[in-house]
Amino acid sequence: MSATWTLSPEPLPPSTGPPAGAGLDAEQRTVFAFVLCLLVVLVLLMVRCVRILLDPYSRMPASSWTDHKEALERGQFDYALV
Repeated sequence: MSATWTLSPEPLPPSTGPPAGAGLDAEQRTVFAFVLCLLVVLVLLMVRCVRILLDPYSRMPASSWTDHKEALERGQFDYALV
């Protein structure tokens, strides 16, 4: 006794998306451009954060650190007058 399975061809369901070969309409292009701009800004911020994490003191002016230290070493405490 051999069982044979045969499948009857079924029609494909209708497509809900745009027809094949159709381009994006104006609203979709605008949203795509906006999302692309947001992604570019996100990548730039990530690169900046990584650079700051790798070398945090490269962006700080050295003069403010040395001036404050020299004032403390000289014993000038004008800002702490009560």
